[in-house]
Order: sequence, then C-alpha cells, then structure tokens
Amino acid sequence: MLGATIAVFAMWAFDKPERAAAAALPIFEKETHPTNYFGQPVAGGINLTGTCGELRPNHFHAGLDIDGVTGNAVFAAADGYIETIKVQASGYGNVLYISHPNGYKTLYAHLDRFASDIQAFVKNSQYEHERFEVELKPPDGLFKVRKGQQIGYLGNTGASGGPHLHFEIRSPSGKAVNPLLCGIPVLDNIAPDIRDMKVYFLNESREVLGSKAFSLKKDKKGNVGLEGDTVRIGGSRIGFGVKTYDRSNTRRNDNGVYSITLFANNQLAFQWTADEFDFDDSRYLNAHIDYSARQRYGAWFHRCFILPGDFLGNYTRTESLGAILLDANKPTKITLKISDATGNTRKLNFWALRDESAMETFLSAPYQFELPFDAESHIDLDGFSITVPKGAFYETVQFQYLVSQDNSSDVFSPMHHLHDEQTPVHKSFDLKIMPTHLPAALRSKAVIANCNDGRPDNCGGTWQGEWLSTRTRSFGDYCIMADTIPPRITPVVFAADMRRKNTMAFRILDNFAVTGTANNFTYRGTIDGQWVLFEFDKKRNRLTYEFDDRVSKGEHKLRITAKDDRGNEGVFEGKFMR
Repeated sequence: MLGATIAVFAMWAFDKPERAAAAALPIFEKETHPTNYFGQPVAGGINLTGTCGELRPNHFHAGLDIDGVTGNAVFAAADGYIETIKVQASGYGNVLYISHPNGYKTLYAHLDRFASDIQAFVKNSQYEHERFEVELKPPDGLFKVRKGQQIGYLGNTGASGGPHLHFEIRSPSGKAVNPLLCGIPVLDNIAPDIRDMKVYFLNESREVLGSKAFSLKKDKKGNVGLEGDTVRIGGSRIGFGVKTYDRSNTRRNDNGVYSITLFANNQLAFQWTADEFDFDDSRYLNAHIDYSARQRYGAWFHRCFILPGDFLGNYTRTESLGAILLDANKPTKITLKISDATGNTRKLNFWALRDESAMETFLSAPYQFELPFDAESHIDLDGFSITVPKGAFYETVQFQYLVSQDNSSDVFSPMHHLHDEQTPVHKSFDLKIMPTHLPAALRSKAVIANCNDGRPDNCGGTWQGEWLSTRTRSFGDYCIMADTIPPRITPVVFAADMRRKNTMAFRILDNFAVTGTANNFTYRGTIDGQWVLFEFDKKRNRLTYEFDDRVSKGEHKLRITAKDDRGNEGVFEGKFMR
C-alpha cells in the first residue's frame, strides 16, 4: 500500500494468463534469428534453472542454465569448429566456444571436462605453459564438430552454484541472443508471476526522489490484482517497478522473464525485452533494477522507467521513457504486461490518479558534493582525492563524505566514508589516500582496503609520490592497511603414503579478498622439482592434483608455493610415497 496516498476499493483488476503467438506481440518482431539451425546441447527434455536476461549481480544472464547431472553428455548445437577453449578457476570454468558457418557462435560453460581429444590438447597446453588457467585458440579445423557430436561433459566448474550447462548463442555482431528465440525447445505454458510492485516519485529528469510499495492480491488461480481498481498517488510524475519471475512446466525455480511492457492510457510508455544483450552494456543492470532494494533487502525489482544515465539497448525508446504524468481529475489507465519467451503473458490493469490532498514531499539528506551523471567530477581534500569519470552514475549523486579516525594497529590512515553502498557505480573511479603513520618498512605492503563487510578487501595500490592510489567501482569505507601475511596452504588429502590415492588436495586461503586493481594470489606446485597440474576450484579454495604417469612409483618431494598481491609467499613441503 502507499500509506495514506492510495485509496482502497473492493474491486479486482486482473487478466487470466494468456498464451500469445510471437507475431501478436510487437516485442518479438525486433530482430529475426535462425529458428531451425541449432539443436539442443543435451539429451532428453531441457529443464531450465536460469533464463537469458535473468537478473544477476552486476549483469544480465547471457544464456540458458540447463539442469543436469555431472557427467551428462554435452553436444554441439550445430556444425562448426572449436574456436576457443578456456579453463578458469572462477567465471565459466571449463568452457568451449564453437564457431558456425552462419556466423553465429555457441558457448558451453561449467563443463566437468572436455571430450577426450580436446582434454588431451588442453592438458598438453597447460603443461607446456605451466599454467592451470589457459585460453587456447586451436588452429582452424583442428577440432571440427558435427551437429549432435559430443564435445564434453556437464559439470560444476567455475562460478557455478550446482551441476548445470550454461549455454549461449552469440550473433555475428557478438551479442548474446536469447536461445529460446532460436528454437531451443522448453516445455512452458505457465505465465510469469507478478509478486510485488512499487511506485517511484520522479523529478523532471526522471531521477528518483523516493519510492513506496503497494499491495497486490492473488486469487486461487494465480491471477494478480490490486485491492482496488484505482490508486491515488501523492505525486505528479511517477514510474513503476515490478518484482516478477517466470517458471517452466518442469521446474519450480524462479527464472527471469522475457519482456515487460507498460501502457499509459493505451499508449506505450515503457518496454524492456530480453532478446539479445551487448556484453559491454550488461552492467546497466544496476540502473534497470532498484539497486538500493537489492542491496538492502535482496529484492529484485525491474524499473518500468529509464533513469537518465541508463543507456541499455534493450529498451524501446518511447517519448516518456516510462515517466507518467498523473492528473488530479482524470485517472490514467495503466496496463502492465509481463511475458516469457514462449508467449505466455500476465496482465495487470488499474487506474492511477494524482492525490492533491496527500502529495509526497522528500527532503534530501545533508551532503557535501553534487556529482552529475553526465560529467566528470573531482574531489580533492586533505589526505583524500577521487576522480569520477563521466557516465559513472545513472542519476546525479548527492555525495556524502565523512572522515573518522581508526586507532586499529593495522590501519595507517583515517577511515574515509564514501557515500553509501546502496548507490551503484557504473565505471571505475580513481581513489587516492595519504597515509598518516605508515612505517617505511611497510610501504611495499601497503594497500587501499575496502572495509564495508567487516573483513577488509585488498583493492590494490600503487604509490604516486606520497599518495597511495587505486581504481575501484563501489562506494563504502576505505583506508590504508598493510598486508604482511602470506597465503595459508592446508592439506586436505595428503599423507606420507599416497599409494592408494588417486588425487591429492589442499585448501589455500589468504587473509585479504581482492577487488579493484589488486591481483589474486598465484600458486605453483612441483613434484621433484617438476611442475605438475594442480587444478584450482575457487568456490572451495581448493587445489587438486590427479595422479598420472608423470609420477612414478617410489618416494617423491612435493612443494607448493602461493604468492599474494603484495608478494607475501606461503610454502608447503612434504614427502610422499607413490
């Protein structure tokens, strides 16, 4: 409810879910993609745990997450050749890119392992370069594949939350295309679900002054409506936000929707479509969502209006860009339509009227600087400096800055409080801090630390005269600390007698997480002085070596080193029998 600003009427406003043909929705006519070219990349029915365009931290999901069991076969979706192979500790993990004759590419991520010939090629390259993480470009034609040929095995590598295949289709221009528009079959006749809504009060530039929620009601069939058909809102220029999810027939998990369309008096006011995504624009997700609600409550609200600094290419650029002018005498008819890629649609109708007797007022909190979204900004203070590039924000920021003293023994500057973590930052900005009592012996170990979550993050740092400088992409609390502690290497599967073991494993931890310009720790494992392939699972901070014929029978000496961003090195040494 909007508190005193919404009048409640005992009348429903909802539509039954409807399944519409693609041609009936203008949103589906934006661009044509091949619909009979690609086959499905797994056997059997496809069960989705994630859709293209789904809201994820700092990005839109670029493909389909297909549920499965580790070791299930993964197949090439069309004829072509393997263009790129990557092995990563995080991100996509083990991933293949296939180039197709029609100019499109397909991507297969989080694989447990590759097909045997590809796996052998990768392992030889890893030993050649003495690196676990590799990006390989096989010669054209080395790995030609046919549609339906097995190329790997479904898995859980990289930044994966469980066994699944992440599958993408990329257009000749390099954009991620929604695979459901390309004929990948998914059983779905369930309309999206509207869970919640908010109203936002806007200024003339479509910047947010404040927001409020209002109640939705659902009948036994899942249809949604308001408590009344007319809402009275204490504002003249407003926008809406909606929390909405989709489901398919075979899984109950919440997936992302395909399109959101808003009409005001039957005129298109706003339209967002998950048909394709430019990877360079994906971070505009933080403008598309209510970022503050996400940070504070974990709630994902789609905005149904466009902030002035949001240049995402997935909107239909209407005249109002989603901002709606309310009249005090004549209600505005609002129609909200939510669709999935199969054409199932949920619709909500209601009327909105400006309530002159309960107009909302918003007072801004005290602030020191105004940082426009469309210009570069500089702040230079005693011991502190930032330079923020044009386009770093989605709306003008009334920047709050405080400084306080931190007497902790490992803090070597005042604590600089930069605004708040609920304000998204699109581009990295330069941050410089002057130390106050840093011993000369610790100068090479000094880092700018972000202390937002209790445990400090190492943001890196290079010296510019007496200033320590870095680049970062979030507000919060920053100070100078020193990192003198090496990474810790702890045995998980290791003993003096390894004759009955197929693998050895270690956990590796550092005292600082890293962000900004800081580098992750590097590691190296050798047996009898020769490099061996330790695979690193970043989710579990775990190193694993699988024995092969490179290690013969007898006694061997193991040595593992790990070096962090500031050059602190941890070492584990041990002998074992094989």
